[in-house]
Amino acid sequence: MMINEEVEELWETIKFEVGGLGSNYGEGADRKLLIGSGNKDASVLFIGDDPDLYQNEDLKVASGSSGEFLIKLCDIEGILPDEYYITTLAKKDCKFRDYMEDDQNELMEMLDMQIALINPEIVVALGPEAARALLKREVKIGEERGKFIQWTGGIKLLLTYDVNFVKKSRNDSGKKSKVAIEFWADLKLLKEEMSKGYGEEEY
Repeated sequence: MMINEEVEELWETIKFEVGGLGSNYGEGADRKLLIGSGNKDASVLFIGDDPDLYQNEDLKVASGSSGEFLIKLCDIEGILPDEYYITTLAKKDCKFRDYMEDDQNELMEMLDMQIALINPEIVVALGPEAARALLKREVKIGEERGKFIQWTGGIKLLLTYDVNFVKKSRNDSGKKSKVAIEFWADLKLLKEEMSKGYGEEEY
């Protein structure tokens, strides 16, 4: 078992490694580092491809952002801030696709390290990009969302929509938005799974 100092060193390693990625092309030199936000010991890990999911490590979000939208829905469903951590594939204020392939591969290695450090019971992939990166195959979110997949290391993986896509759909179509209704159902499913007392088999 790693001691706190070792864990913090590994988190700093992630920051250092990600900080140098994409800095020599595009607008990489000016991109803000956004490793993740929330409780690093949480049982739930949200992974998206949206730099607006958080602004700092303490779940600070911009008004009207996808991050604010996600946190509000989690609050309503009774999924508390100390129960989850949020990160992105890119880990900067950009999209995963903005990186070259070698840097994308490095980012996936850093994500694997991040998952190992957090050691969540459940990972929620927010959108097709995150789902594709985790499953290493093409994913049809509309068909594959809404159920748990037994994933690596005994982690339960839940696929759902990209939060910004849900937010836009909700704004465009109102409360009857099919995407918004299904996303809400996925959060309910997540809460139900969290309430089952997962991990009891370890005792």
